[in-house]
Amino acid sequence: MLQKIKPYSKNKNKKKKKKSLLAVLLYFAIVLFFIWLLIVSMLALYIRKDENKENPVSGSDSSFSNFEMETLDKHSGIPNPVTEFNMSINSTPDEKIMKNKEQQPDRDEFKPLMKDLLKDGELTFKNLDAIFANMKSPEMIPKDSIHSTFGRDVIFIYHTHNRESFLPYLKDRNKPEGAYHSKANMTLVGEMLGKALERRGVGTKMDSTDIVQELSLRGLDYNSSYQLSGEIVRTARGENKDLDIFLDLHRDSLRKDSTTIKINGENYARLLFVVGTGHEDYAKNLSFAEEVHNVLSKQYPSLSKGILKKDKSQGNGVYNQDLSPNSIIVEIGGVDNTVEELQRTVEALADELSEYYWHGKSNLDK
Repeated sequence: MLQKIKPYSKNKNKKKKKKSLLAVLLYFAIVLFFIWLLIVSMLALYIRKDENKENPVSGSDSSFSNFEMETLDKHSGIPNPVTEFNMSINSTPDEKIMKNKEQQPDRDEFKPLMKDLLKDGELTFKNLDAIFANMKSPEMIPKDSIHSTFGRDVIFIYHTHNRESFLPYLKDRNKPEGAYHSKANMTLVGEMLGKALERRGVGTKMDSTDIVQELSLRGLDYNSSYQLSGEIVRTARGENKDLDIFLDLHRDSLRKDSTTIKINGENYARLLFVVGTGHEDYAKNLSFAEEVHNVLSKQYPSLSKGILKKDKSQGNGVYNQDLSPNSIIVEIGGVDNTVEELQRTVEALADELSEYYWHGKSNLDK
């Protein structure tokens, strides 16, 4: 009986030794794995630091959820915002239509869902369009008897993101990503600007096409907005060869402290010019934006935040600006601005656009 038990004990000890050896090997394998992870993490941090040194980014100021890094022109004097609506801006609240324009989404490129855009919230005022329409110029501006385009329309105003609206007039909305409406939107601001330019003798054509509705009818999503607005611009140019300046009006997704300035005791909605660098002739669009910005800055210091340049890595990158050297995006105010603040800025912009139209570069040298 004893002779049978002994070999059994030896086998048992051998098995124990094997298990102990496996446990030790497993332990060292785990230790080595964690050491490897630590080395990889340290290398990644080192690489990121080097990249940041080579490509520093200053400031962050944007609109919703996926923001984009954007570079302001040297004339802006403010840090670059990261973008609506992103902003695709690549993203946008920019493209990022939403990174958080307090950091900012594709600034012009926040990308809401079509189903959300097609749903209207309740308005604070039922006749908001009438409120916009009844806003009067702070000064009586008679038709300029010297400067006039004599019935020719030379400026074209349109809205790629036409349903961008304003929270003070949306009863059930309190966040930037909800500031959209089919009636109470940027097209009303475009009408205000068109009338202000007309009062200054500059013939202006205002387009109020509901891009969102057209997208829905064609089975397209928000990313195709610039495709449709491009068709509108091409058609307008084909029908009227006198058109010289093309303004795509948007509103910013940033909150009020970033989109409002006090001038002579009154609040104005701030302006931002956007130039797409994704086409070979963008320098002409940039030059036009710089001239308008400079004219504005002389009479209304800091009303314009400056010029935001965006390439294709940050969103659309072209924004139909390849169709004319005098084509730019103009962001007027943000989601929290009121009709009164927008109207003051519209009058100021109309003043300086008409000044630019009549005097051009020569005015900048005075």
